[in-house]
Parts: sequence; C-alpha cells; structure tokens
Amino acid sequence: MSEQKELGQLRTAVALLRITLGIILLVTWYDNLRGGLYTAEGLTGFFNWLFDSENGNGSGLLFYQSFLESFIVPIAGPFAALQMAAEFLIGLGLLIGLFTRFFGLMAMFFFVNLFFSYFGGHEWIWTYVLLFVSALTITIGAAGRRWGIDSRLLKSRGKAKIPLLW
Repeated sequence: MSEQKELGQLRTAVALLRITLGIILLVTWYDNLRGGLYTAEGLTGFFNWLFDSENGNGSGLLFYQSFLESFIVPIAGPFAALQMAAEFLIGLGLLIGLFTRFFGLMAMFFFVNLFFSYFGGHEWIWTYVLLFVSALTITIGAAGRRWGIDSRLLKSRGKAKIPLLW
C-alpha cells in the first residue's frame, strides 16, 4: 500500500472519529437542554447530585467541589447559558469540521472537567479519558481537513494565521 493511500485512510479514520464525537456531544447537549440542565436550578441541582454520597454520584474530589461551589454556583444562571452555548458550538464545530483544532481543545477542557466532576463517584470515569483522547486525536490530526469546512478554508485561504483554527 502506498504511503499516500495510508495517509488518506488515516485522515478518514480521524474524520470519522471527529464526526462521531460531534454527534455524541450534540445528542448529549439536546438531552441536557430537554432535561433543564442549562438553567441556574438545573445546574445547581446537578452539582448537588454529583457530590451527594447517599443519593447521587458521590464524587470525591473536594478541591473541585469547593471550586464549583465557590465560583460556579454563585453565577449558575449565566454559567449555565455559557455552558449551553459552548457545548452546542463544540459539537457542531466537530460535526461539520469547522475550526476543528480550536473546538477539539475546548472539548478536551470540557472532558477534563467531567473527569474531575465524576472522579471517585459511581460513574465509570474512564469514559471521559476515552473522550479526552478522542478530542486530542482530532486536534492533533486536524480532523476538519477531511470532510470538513476546514478543508475548504485551507484550499481557499491557505494555512491559518492562528494555527488553532484550521
């Protein structure tokens, strides 16, 4: 097999990973939207469940719980709206391959936060490690250059002046 063909197969595989991760994020976003997570009450209720050891997840990172309670809960309404927009844009950006490296980095940050949120609880946290590594692969592989808008931007504008875009 030629090196060019192998590179093409690799780009296709990374593009499929990007599209899949975009779909996962958008489906999760929609479920969260329908479930009321993106409100002050929804977000605060989620945090309460997250750290409840008897009736919730029972997460155990006290420094992270303190951070959320001290900095995020007081601005839960605006933060929930920001989270709603960010999750949607990350999912859409990955799905259509627009600014894939930037949205891949944002996804990595998001998954690290989910890892910290669920750590020590009842949920299998390695899901977030797999999602993080998928986002890392997408970012490093410039996955929007196959079946994405980034490929059109590269052809029409050349390399991005800000390398995190396309």
